[in-house]
Amino acid sequence: MVTRVFSLSTSPAFVQRVLPVITSLWIGLLSVCPVTESNAAQPSAPGASSLTLKTDRVIVFKDGYCLVIKQGTATTDAHGIVFTDEVPDAAVLGSFWAVPENGTIESVVAGWVETESDSNRDVDCANVIEIVEANLGKDCTFAIEEQKFAGNLHKILRKTPTPLDALDTSIARFNADYFVLRTTEGDKMIQASVVQNLTIKDMLSSFDRVVTEKSRHKRLTMKFDQPNINVRVNLMYFRPDVRWIPTYRVNLTGEKIAAMNQQASNSQQSSKPQQTGNSAVVDRRIAEIIMQGEILNEAEDLVDVPFHLVVGVPNFRFRTVPSPMVLEATMRNLLSQAAPNVMGVSNQFSNAMFTQRAGEFHDRQIDDNESPSIVELPDELIGKSGNDLFVYELPPMTLRKGERAIVPILRTEAAYRDIYTWDIELTHAENYAASAADSTSPLVLSETRVWRQVELTNNTKIPWTTGAAMFVDGQQPLAQELLTYTSPGGTCRVPVTVSVDLQGKAVDTEVKREFNVLQWRGSHYALVQGKIEIELANNKTEPVLVGVRLRFGGKATKVSDEGKITLEAYRAEDWHERRGNPINQSSDVRWTTTLQPGERFQPIVDYEFYLQH
Repeated sequence: MVTRVFSLSTSPAFVQRVLPVITSLWIGLLSVCPVTESNAAQPSAPGASSLTLKTDRVIVFKDGYCLVIKQGTATTDAHGIVFTDEVPDAAVLGSFWAVPENGTIESVVAGWVETESDSNRDVDCANVIEIVEANLGKDCTFAIEEQKFAGNLHKILRKTPTPLDALDTSIARFNADYFVLRTTEGDKMIQASVVQNLTIKDMLSSFDRVVTEKSRHKRLTMKFDQPNINVRVNLMYFRPDVRWIPTYRVNLTGEKIAAMNQQASNSQQSSKPQQTGNSAVVDRRIAEIIMQGEILNEAEDLVDVPFHLVVGVPNFRFRTVPSPMVLEATMRNLLSQAAPNVMGVSNQFSNAMFTQRAGEFHDRQIDDNESPSIVELPDELIGKSGNDLFVYELPPMTLRKGERAIVPILRTEAAYRDIYTWDIELTHAENYAASAADSTSPLVLSETRVWRQVELTNNTKIPWTTGAAMFVDGQQPLAQELLTYTSPGGTCRVPVTVSVDLQGKAVDTEVKREFNVLQWRGSHYALVQGKIEIELANNKTEPVLVGVRLRFGGKATKVSDEGKITLEAYRAEDWHERRGNPINQSSDVRWTTTLQPGERFQPIVDYEFYLQH
């Protein structure tokens, strides 16, 4: 099998960076750094006790939750205090942790603080007196009623400064009614409110003022056991609103695998018991599998942050309960509002569709003689496993709140074969008319649907996670389905389309009925014996591997063509209008065989069940 490999970067073992302060599912926290001489007591610089946090990594799960790990440094003040205003707006109860790498945190307090900040701002003039102030020293002309004035704007007669409040912003303005105009005749005091048609060459219409802004925001305060020391803190919390969805493109190349065909032929001639004698005739072929991750972010701006995409979903019992440290009454889930379809909110699909689901067919393991495929991971992308989770580590990227991203995850080749499956569900009646003892059991087959399924073998060393898969033949789309979780060495089947060249029918016939055969719980039962005849024809021009599954109410007593019988407990859905009797069992019969072109497969099943009379 031909494979191509990207360069794979290396790093310390993933499990060595796990910090088990919450549960074994906390993944990827940085290794604890030892205290060095630089941590010795030093005088605090202004603002040094403000802890500026940088997101170290985000560990993203497929159910819309993520673990955010931030790191920051600061110098404790004279009271051992450091603080940060970067308090998250969402965190799950019990998941909010501040972990120091040196020193000891004695307490962490979350609360609201009100602050004021002054800044100089260019403010538009709102009246004549402010125009005069902005243009002091300039010549001007104006009128008061019919009288004309000309001169130099000399001075403003100011009153006590009065701030004009506007919500959270205050602009300091001077309150004045009069200004002094210097003329050739002398200085004149002018009332600003009566001035008309004020004219100034190159008039300035704004002035520089001190603007005071008020704000109310969250603050997280941490008290350490020592003052005036440099500290490094890891802040971690589990929150909603970041999700990744795996999607696949599976190219069914049609290229045969000669080695596997030879191996299959040898296996056919071995002494191991075979379910069918000719199932190995169908060739295995090569499928090219490409997986990408679609990441949705409705949480917060993530700038130059490594993303760790996790295969598997941890169990967080209190995921809908907010941590009191975020000062929020309810847990907000913005991703459910922004993307309700992919979160399973507004359609018929459950959110579990893309979380973690095992395939329905995982009974094959890689043979010792079969070499595994090499997975192509993008440069700097690392795959690691541990604690029943598998993690794809992506290099740093920027994804701001409200943005979406697609990142390549893996590229590999896998062996596949086509198998055509036919599931037959027969429904028996729970009662009968005494005069119709020899009549045929009521049976209605609505349609015969033989599905072409692609059976993929994961012969790599990393799992395939559950995700939407687009099946193509080159550029020709074939189908889209759900590729379920497949562990290394496992096999999964994915339905592709209904085959029109394989046609089948099933006939259910009652052959015998005996009364008063059994008495149970005060009721008499008749024994009904019947026969099911199946016929499946291959009208294709090539041999096909087929799997037939028959389910019905009653006990299968004999089966032809090496079929495998599985007897199960009573199932109400095996009976007309779900009105069967629990005294009966349920039968599941399966065959696997290869049909040559024009060949027919005609197995027979004998069965029996009891009817109350």
